[in-house]
Amino acid sequence: MKDLKPLIRLNQREVDQRRRVLVELQEAQERLAAEREQFENQVVMERELAATDLMLAKSYPAFAKRVEMMRDDYERRAATLRLEVERAEEAVAEAFRELKKFEQVQEQRDQAAKEARRYRETQMFDEVASIRFSRQQGTADETGEGGSG
Repeated sequence: MKDLKPLIRLNQREVDQRRRVLVELQEAQERLAAEREQFENQVVMERELAATDLMLAKSYPAFAKRVEMMRDDYERRAATLRLEVERAEEAVAEAFRELKKFEQVQEQRDQAAKEARRYRETQMFDEVASIRFSRQQGTADETGEGGSG
């Protein structure tokens, strides 16, 4: 039976690589969320400043329009990242399933080899015991025949 350990190592590397990609995407999500939070805080500050300054208040509608465009952009980017994270999670799960298949087959092969080895050992011990018994019987017959004649 062919050893699957090289395939298992290869699949483990694949799982690790896909996990790294997933982590990078999750970190990108966190950075985007932090960036959006910072943006929203800035919007609040600008709104408060516009409420105190007449000149800024006049330009606030243009600012508000720009804010909505930025929010839409954040939503699009967040949606894209969510989709990429979902795909990456599926890829990790698929790679993990493949790895488990190989590991299970290898485990079954190892178990079968272990059982075959045990069977051979048992056969060998039985043969040795049989030979020893035969020799003992042969010795007993020889000593028994010489004493009765």
